[in-house]
Amino acid sequence: MILNSIRLRITVASLAAIAIAIFAANILIANLFKEHAVKQFESTMRVQLNQIASLVAVDQKSGRIALTSQPSEPRWSAPLSGYYWQINLPDGQLLRSRSLWDSTLNVSQKETAGASNFYYINDLSNQHLLALTKSLSIDGASIKFLLTVASDTKDLDDSILAFQSSIQGYLLILAIVLLAILFLQITFGLSPLGALKKALHKFHIGEADKVNGVFPVEFNPLVVELNAVIEKNSAIVTRAKTQAGNLAHAMKTPIAVISNALEDKNISDESFKALVQEQISNAKEQIDWNLAKARAATASKNPRLKTPVVPVIESIVAVMHKVYAEKDLRIEVQNPTASSSIFNGEEHDLQEIVGNLLDNACKWAKTRVDISTASYRDGLQIVVEDDGFGVNPADYGKVLRRGFRVDELTQGSGLGLAIVDDLVSIYDGSIELGQSSLGGLRVQVRLG
Repeated sequence: MILNSIRLRITVASLAAIAIAIFAANILIANLFKEHAVKQFESTMRVQLNQIASLVAVDQKSGRIALTSQPSEPRWSAPLSGYYWQINLPDGQLLRSRSLWDSTLNVSQKETAGASNFYYINDLSNQHLLALTKSLSIDGASIKFLLTVASDTKDLDDSILAFQSSIQGYLLILAIVLLAILFLQITFGLSPLGALKKALHKFHIGEADKVNGVFPVEFNPLVVELNAVIEKNSAIVTRAKTQAGNLAHAMKTPIAVISNALEDKNISDESFKALVQEQISNAKEQIDWNLAKARAATASKNPRLKTPVVPVIESIVAVMHKVYAEKDLRIEVQNPTASSSIFNGEEHDLQEIVGNLLDNACKWAKTRVDISTASYRDGLQIVVEDDGFGVNPADYGKVLRRGFRVDELTQGSGLGLAIVDDLVSIYDGSIELGQSSLGGLRVQVRLG
């Protein structure tokens, strides 16, 4: 269910991110403080070792190593105070601070192999000591000894724990603040969804004809697409109503003619039969015309419809060779290698467009018809040319009207280019007429 809710997905992802960040920050800050505190502690011990070393000298009377004076730090003298120093002489004798009382520091010989080393000692009154041992010499290295200082780490450990407890409390407060900010972000950030929902509801109940409102820029593409779908559906419904009205109006004429003929007592059977056949043909033509437009209107701009162009053209060219076999026309496809050309619509509509274009060209051509296709922006361009007599530029607009015929003696209904024009407009395309380089008519169709 989380994947079905933006609010829950953002909340879960943010909570996980906050938890990981707080956990990592706690570990990082604690380690940084511990590292800093230990370094400061070790630095203090180095100062103490150097202070004790500066007091070491050879007693002139006894010829033995001794301290010229007692260290100023009082904790060197307090028993088991946690501050200790010890000198290991070559003959096995020890010099040590009063704070050691009757104990000695177990100096690790392994740790003293170098110049100076830090290590831990845990066998002195249950104290956890950090020790520093350094090998020193007096009188030109003739007298060597080991100097060790050690300090109880209890105060250091307590300060580290206290800091970690404090930082955890502050990080908890920070987490609460971040959660509050997260809640505000979700509430404020997703508030436009509520506005979009209200706008859609207004459209649903008929108070608005589209999705209106001021939305964030991220929502604009969605709103534009929603309004485009609404406008397209509205246009389809309007077009369907118009076509239904046009069809009803167109059917009135054949029905009226047949009804009048039935009441005409003087009409012969043969004349009546011919009249009925003519009107039925007209009615069928109107029905086919409107059905084709309705089908194209619902299929146009459907991204799922992909029709290869070249196979359709080749099949129609083959048909035209048979239909106009007596004219012995040369019908050429100018770019047959353009196999990648795709029509975003139904194959039947492409057949209707190409078929009417080629049929019109073949009807008027003398010897040759050329057809070519090319990509045009995100759509398709089809050009058909013939070497016929052409059309007067003044009649270009008329040629696209239903029923107009340039030559009344030539067989045809005058619907060819008109059908193409209607189908092209449904697909948001354009049709242009012009003079062909072959001498006849050039028809250019662009489909969006």
